Amino acid sequence: MSNFRDEDYAYILGDCLHDIFYVDSSYRGKIAQMRVLSEIIVRKLIDFKPDDQLTIGDKEVLKEVKALTYGDHFIKCILAVKNDTTDYYAANSCSHSKVRSQITQDDYTKIHDHLLDLISCLFIQFFSKHYFGTNDKIVKCFSLLPPIIRCKVLCYLYSVDNNNKAVIDKLVLVILKEFGTEEATQWVEDNKSHLITIPMLCSENMYEHSMKTISTKLKATYQTIEEAKAFFDHNKKAFVEDTDDEVREFAKLMEFFYTGRKVDTTIVPSEYVVSFHDK
Repeated sequence: MSNFRDEDYAYILGDCLHDIFYVDSSYRGKIAQMRVLSEIIVRKLIDFKPDDQLTIGDKEVLKEVKALTYGDHFIKCILAVKNDTTDYYAANSCSHSKVRSQITQDDYTKIHDHLLDLISCLFIQFFSKHYFGTNDKIVKCFSLLPPIIRCKVLCYLYSVDNNNKAVIDKLVLVILKEFGTEEATQWVEDNKSHLITIPMLCSENMYEHSMKTISTKLKATYQTIEEAKAFFDHNKKAFVEDTDDEVREFAKLMEFFYTGRKVDTTIVPSEYVVSFHDK
């Protein structure tokens, strides 16, 4: 039986996300709340007992993280949120009184990006157990994440397995949507020598297939987490109530990801996916 129950953290997630993203508070305060949020992510990664104290830099905690598949990457993401560098003050300094200088927007921006890296580890962990692309329903549900999260997950999956055609296909598409034609083209050209060795249908290789994807110049239907949540909420029933255990497990992870996030009410979501009941 799992120690970590998503519902136990609904209130604290709501408070953290409210203070970080939805009110006008200091950058110091926002980054301090990011530390709390990072502790919740670590608890979920290692299935930590809810009543036990967890400190994200604790040696025993990091030992448990390291034992996970891709644990070294997870530790790197944890420490990037926690520890200062020469370029920014991080969550540890913003949670204590030793650093007396001003915490800037640049500090916040860098730590926020590292926080997204850490959040992405939850999905990387899922795909360490369920190979990306083998379940089309999960791939479709994954597409209901904001592009930046998909990009971070797929970039890492590509780094550990650069022959997964589904990862490459979706990575090129999400780079195109998140960063535009120029950056997507640059990524494909940088990886051309490898992509041309991967065969596709109709005598194509993955390089040619990727360039065709870029030529569509598709743009993201939703960009922010709040915009993406509107689409997920509108479409999630097909996944939450699916008969496949893996699909329901992934849908539950998606629900956790969106817990405490507001919905962009200016978005009018559509039926992004079909219902998979009894299909």
